[in-house]
Amino acid sequence: MQLVKNLLLISVFFFSSNVMPAEPNFDTDIRYLHVQKGQTLHNIVKRLYPHRVKDWPELSQAIVKHNPQAFINGDATRMIAGARIELPQKMIIRAVPATTAKSQKVGFVIESEGNVVAVDSRKVSRKLSGGAAVYLGDKVITGEKGYVRLKMIDDAVLDLRCYSIMVIEEYAIDTKNRRSILNLLKGSLRQVTGEIGKLTEDIYELRTPVANVGVRGTEYALRVFQSKGCGGTLDADDGMYLEVIKGLVDVHNSAGHELLSKGETAYVPLPKTAPQKVAPKPGILTPVKVEPVMAPVPAQPVEEESSSGWWWLLGVVAIVLLI
Repeated sequence: MQLVKNLLLISVFFFSSNVMPAEPNFDTDIRYLHVQKGQTLHNIVKRLYPHRVKDWPELSQAIVKHNPQAFINGDATRMIAGARIELPQKMIIRAVPATTAKSQKVGFVIESEGNVVAVDSRKVSRKLSGGAAVYLGDKVITGEKGYVRLKMIDDAVLDLRCYSIMVIEEYAIDTKNRRSILNLLKGSLRQVTGEIGKLTEDIYELRTPVANVGVRGTEYALRVFQSKGCGGTLDADDGMYLEVIKGLVDVHNSAGHELLSKGETAYVPLPKTAPQKVAPKPGILTPVKVEPVMAPVPAQPVEEESSSGWWWLLGVVAIVLLI
């Protein structure tokens, strides 16, 4: 078990230390989809393969054959809402070539702290400060005390904390192709999703080395392979931790999947281990609140009762007796 973890970590850090080649083919293989109410197979195929119109019938048949549990009596026009379908391995979707990535602005920096840089597909790095743009294909990296908040083109907000590496693989919001695919190699992320994910035909996925996350109009916090805490969080074991703050989240890998709702949490230790609905200890996903220690209040000296009051009282009594 420990050997597998170490090998996986080595692969993650190797990827993070080697910037993408000049013309990479992002293998954005959308393997899993969660069927939404009102969604049709025709619309799914149309969105996934917009330039392969002639192949749509064949692609639809392959999906039905591969996922009989998602259709009523094998009828391609009768999908079961809530079912989870897996696309055949050969159905691979290629992203836009990175040669055009520089011109495709997909968001900008709202605020940043510490060391935050972006490395583009040409192996050129630049510092990310307030107002700076981020582009398709960028690898965003935060240092030991780094933090960056991004606002994407669909109004999604991403908070990336220290020791994090995230790749923007796909991001498009045009009417025919609304999709968002991010790859968090390591670190911690808190996201409020934007327009992408609100429509049943949208494609949204957050990828990590151990599991992928699909959401629809939600807010969540996630931490993966970030053994050292920052910003008030504690050190943690390897693996992925996730908490749903609002909405629904589908966490899945080759071993299984879990559908999480508001307030639920999950842990995935390894890629071949199914997600588990467990509550992480306080401080893993959210900063630990430290109660301020109140300084002891010094005791106030007890004042001795003045004897002048007694003499005044005796004087009054004496006057009364003389009258």
